[in-house]
Amino acid sequence: MSGVLATGGDAVRDRLLEERRKIGAFYTPEPLSQILSDWAIRSSLDFVLEPSFGGCGFLQCAQARLISLGCGQPRKQIYGCDIDPIAFDYLADVFQAPVDLSRFSQTDFLEVSPGGQWPESFSVVLANPPYIPYQELGTERRQTLSSTKWPIDGVAGRASLWAYFLTHSLSFLEKDGRMAWVLPGAFLQADYAKPIRTFLAGAFSRVAAIVIRERIFLDVGADEETVILLADGYQAPPSGHIELGQVETLDALRQLMADWDDGKWSGKKSNLRPAALNLSEGESDILARMECLPDCKSLGDVASVQIGLVTGANEFFVLGNEGLAEAGLLEEDCTPILAKFIAAPGVSFSLTDHLLFLAGGGRGYLVDSDGQCGNARVQAYLETFPLERRTETSTFKKRKIWSKPDDGRVPDAFFPVMHHWGPRLVLNPYGFTNTNTIHRVYFSEALDDISRKLIAISLLTSFSQLSAELVGRRYGSGVLKHEPREAEKIRILLPKIGPATIEKAFNVVDRDLRAGSRESAMKRADKLVFAAIKLDDREAVSMALSGALEHIRQNRRPRRGA
Repeated sequence: MSGVLATGGDAVRDRLLEERRKIGAFYTPEPLSQILSDWAIRSSLDFVLEPSFGGCGFLQCAQARLISLGCGQPRKQIYGCDIDPIAFDYLADVFQAPVDLSRFSQTDFLEVSPGGQWPESFSVVLANPPYIPYQELGTERRQTLSSTKWPIDGVAGRASLWAYFLTHSLSFLEKDGRMAWVLPGAFLQADYAKPIRTFLAGAFSRVAAIVIRERIFLDVGADEETVILLADGYQAPPSGHIELGQVETLDALRQLMADWDDGKWSGKKSNLRPAALNLSEGESDILARMECLPDCKSLGDVASVQIGLVTGANEFFVLGNEGLAEAGLLEEDCTPILAKFIAAPGVSFSLTDHLLFLAGGGRGYLVDSDGQCGNARVQAYLETFPLERRTETSTFKKRKIWSKPDDGRVPDAFFPVMHHWGPRLVLNPYGFTNTNTIHRVYFSEALDDISRKLIAISLLTSFSQLSAELVGRRYGSGVLKHEPREAEKIRILLPKIGPATIEKAFNVVDRDLRAGSRESAMKRADKLVFAAIKLDDREAVSMALSGALEHIRQNRRPRRGA
């Protein structure tokens, strides 16, 4: 593989890498391929399938493993697919012979059925499937995948391509067979992966999912977290759960897998998100103790979290000062809008915040019209939107009037969809609306302004920030994301505190955040809330939770290998 990439210099290498990204091909490092091959292949008689062999790392390591077990002709026991012609150049190098097209097919694995020139089943499946998200699959292919009957019910909808590869491979695996997969972090986090996780737990005698902290694909432009899936004993009495683990390096992975086989290690048996793997037993106990307090609620108990406005064309509907002038529009022609969470630095969004963001080049004016407002400036601007694009945009088809994205539902507060540090609740006293890069929050009607301010403060405590890490989804770049229902699961503490005390704390915390001092804001929130719930060891609890939070945040950020 390295010889091919070096041939044309940097330009050729970059072009090949870009082509590989388009087909979701990120080749498995050889040390990892060997670790997984050594685990999955137990006998010189094993037949091995690699559904997307790419750089042939798994095939080469499978061959080495079979030879070490005494297999005389390992090539005859290894089969695979790939759509990339370059993969077949690697294949000829690996086996030092012409490619046997009866065993290796240049086709889409998802279109291959068991049998034919292949064995009816395989004892081993080794795979690093293509990582192509649903949005990039293309309409025709999405429709085909969604309409196909797969071995696991419920795998469709918005599933990434890797999910279909894993599902389809089960049709090829023999009873008591083993699988080892290199998967993205979405395996443990995505909603579309839930039926896969449930099926695996009920179909294998042992299943482990091990997160590798070292981002092993950063060099080829993929910062996705890597999960190693090990499944043993297909169609044997099932374990009923997936064991979760985490390692820092590939050497640690090899040792953990050996310990798993020897019964020296067993992972956490739960549906926890990967972040929970970073908690010590003592930290977990503290969290559990606080969650049992009578003053502990979920954000969803006191508020509803919903997506923001979907315009269908933010660059057209959401304008800044410069865009307003170019469009020939005035401020009064538009609706003020919060389009970026960065424009709200505190725990309350003010008119000054909005003006400062606009002055800095940000966009904060929403064009919103029913087409009959009688405003010639707005009408002229709307007519500049291409008619063809207007008829093709799916978002426009979902609303009665294409040019009216505002539904008139003003939120009580804002909540970020994605963030690097931790979520904040920003109150909305001036009645702004917001785009779908930010969630809308609607409080229960019974809550007064002081209660809402306490909720905003409580969300900043180390307890709630840690809860947010545990229910959110972490992505490759280290960002944390909350869908509306996940945000509603965040635990908050709402003890009885005097209005004057809350008001004073709210103002001080707001100043801390605007000054960029998140740690100071969290400490103030801890001091206020933990004192009110009468924790005898509140300082120790605050330190423990703050330490656990920092550890989790560090571990969700990409770490390049040595």
